[in-house]
Amino acid sequence: MNIVKIFAATLQFPCGPRTTCCSVGQSPEMVDAFVSSIKTLGVIVKTYSVEDERTELFSNYPDVGEMLKEFGPGITPILIFNDEVVAMGVSTPELAAEVIKEKMLT
Repeated sequence: MNIVKIFAATLQFPCGPRTTCCSVGQSPEMVDAFVSSIKTLGVIVKTYSVEDERTELFSNYPDVGEMLKEFGPGITPILIFNDEVVAMGVSTPELAAEVIKEKMLT
């Protein structure tokens, strides 16, 4: 069975409230949208919070840990398909599903 792991960061506004800078991370609703979109492909989807599971990331998912160390939470969401990093910083749930669909065909 194919498994997709989504590593997401909590939505934050690093420049402070009421600023015009870009946000970093994903809201719970956005993570749910990613999950719903990817599940339509018939795969198992698991989600991980990069803040809550930071220590485990480096031991269990060293590729994800290294990306976060180098680029920070702005690189999220990070998508892993069957233990291979296939996308990072994906902007929409539809694009995430398309990336996974293409990977399934190869």
